Amino acid sequence: MIRPDVTLSQAWHFPTPTVMSLPTGLTVWHFHLPGQHLATFELVLPVALAAEPRDLEGLGTVALHAIDEGTVSHPDGRIGELLEAQGATLHGTARLRYTTFGGQAPTRRLPEVLRLFVEVLAEPEYAERDVAHHIEAQVAAYDSKLASPGPSARLALRRELYGAEHREGRPAAGTPATLGQLTAADAHAWHRRHFTPDGAVLLVAGDLPDPAPLSRLADWVGPGRGSGSTPAPAPDGRSRIVVVDRPGSVQATILIGRRSVPRSHERWPALRLAGHAVVGAFASRLNLELRERLGYSYGIGGGFSPGVGESQFTVGGSVRTEVAADAVARLLDGLELRDPFTAAEIDDARRYLVGVAPLANETSADIVGQASALAAAGLDAGYMNRHFADLGEVTPAQATEAFREEVRPGTLTVAVAGAAEELLPALAARGLAAEVVDLRD
Repeated sequence: MIRPDVTLSQAWHFPTPTVMSLPTGLTVWHFHLPGQHLATFELVLPVALAAEPRDLEGLGTVALHAIDEGTVSHPDGRIGELLEAQGATLHGTARLRYTTFGGQAPTRRLPEVLRLFVEVLAEPEYAERDVAHHIEAQVAAYDSKLASPGPSARLALRRELYGAEHREGRPAAGTPATLGQLTAADAHAWHRRHFTPDGAVLLVAGDLPDPAPLSRLADWVGPGRGSGSTPAPAPDGRSRIVVVDRPGSVQATILIGRRSVPRSHERWPALRLAGHAVVGAFASRLNLELRERLGYSYGIGGGFSPGVGESQFTVGGSVRTEVAADAVARLLDGLELRDPFTAAEIDDARRYLVGVAPLANETSADIVGQASALAAAGLDAGYMNRHFADLGEVTPAQATEAFREEVRPGTLTVAVAGAAEELLPALAARGLAAEVVDLRD
């Protein structure tokens, strides 16, 4: 079979925004995207969940989710009706290091939508019943995560990587014990303290040749810079194997990981390529081993994913319980990278990561999503184009050296969600001592 040599028809570049600074302290990134008649806007607030009181964790999530239920001017859900009449939707996420809040609307209706958006930002109602509803929803979501192997394995891995005493080692949306303490007054206080334009960044993308509608955001004023200071880094987590017990489960979900360097690090381009070659691609080393050769899994995936102050390297997948211990042993062995990367492996990884970029940044929502992550990390929009250029310079030897330096034997943490009664002795038989952990502790 002849394999065609597919190359990019032309170089692609991440769009460059017009950057504006408003008197209120808000920075605006304006992406003019001709032909994109659905505009996307997103506010990045430098609010770390470490600012939550320990006994009220989940407050940031509840305050965000309830913010658009009603406003002082349009209570009882009427603000939502006005937004819906404009064809607008709102969305948001309270992340551990920052919060995003924004939405989508037809570009021709953006001026009115932004006026309503400012109203939501400035004067949320936070009615008792609305806050109670979102508290109940988060409690249900927490229980659902513990009942699901994938989310419970992720919770266990994160707790091990950061430690239960650090905010990043605990659930972002809180627990039933902390959520049950929240009140509407707490939501009001959180909003007053943290929802301020000073230090925030607004990303707007769409067919918007005239940035004048964005001046609506100048009407949003706040009490000054919020107190969402950068939390202290967590100490290095413990490198051990933990099991989240799911009695009777016929399948085990495996997640292996470690904390790593930020994307500003000189090794980051080499690590991106190395991670893709090891576990990111369908034809990656570990997927070919466990899926294609052994038939243990429908797929093993992972790689290096960037965060605000650091990144994470993860490898994961689901396998049959009876082969889970062997799968863990083989994954750990494969991550030792005894054989260096070949030129073909690194070239394939480079072609994929560069070639998929136009598809991954096709819509206004894609552009804003990527830009908001950059803004939260303190990076400019030009970072993406510099990163793609850096990927082109990485050699197989550099990728091999970077991976071996970052993913060293004995530095990895393993979380497995499955039947502990079968997993513990099977892991021990392969010299892998494991402990059962209770995520409700």
